[in-house]
Amino acid sequence: MSASLFRALCSSCERPQDYDVRLQGSWAFFFSGRHKNFPTERELAGQPVASARFQDWMGTTPPAERPARRPFDSLHKLGMLDENGKPYGPSDGDFQISSDVMVAEARAKWDELKSAGMLSDADIRNGFIHRKYSFVNRTAVREAFPELEKWSTVWEERLGRPIAPSLFPSSGPPDKSQEGNGVSTHFRNSDWVVTNPPMH
Repeated sequence: MSASLFRALCSSCERPQDYDVRLQGSWAFFFSGRHKNFPTERELAGQPVASARFQDWMGTTPPAERPARRPFDSLHKLGMLDENGKPYGPSDGDFQISSDVMVAEARAKWDELKSAGMLSDADIRNGFIHRKYSFVNRTAVREAFPELEKWSTVWEERLGRPIAPSLFPSSGPPDKSQEGNGVSTHFRNSDWVVTNPPMH
């Protein structure tokens, strides 16, 4: 998976070190961030399938000894329904790509799309750098890097779960650990760094 990702990112690039790739989210760290709590019996009231699976899983384990946060894929495995009554799908795979080279290409595509009136109101409202999440506009990334889009589609089909690459400058996402709920994906020594496997 990582080899095909680097082929999509820079099949002929001379400086692979310009591309920093890291896994984020629950499929890298097993548990979701602290803003996503483990469900309770009360939250599952009215959802008989999820309630039964939860009971099979937790049994008589007291609440104080249960996970505080959601394990990977847990809502999907429970068959839990969201606020719209739809089942939660599998947890997605978050790929954090940091590259000034790619950001420059995406910026050029953004300017092109904007001048042609091809950006949605939501794109324009959120800006080239998303106001809340700080990643580069997904429409610009999708249009600038069709091979990356193809790569995501292939691996979504193979793994049966959404694959979500997000683009940031080479410095990575900003440190937001002191803001809001404290959830931040800035560079850490504990990050799961994805490397380009050596060619054999």
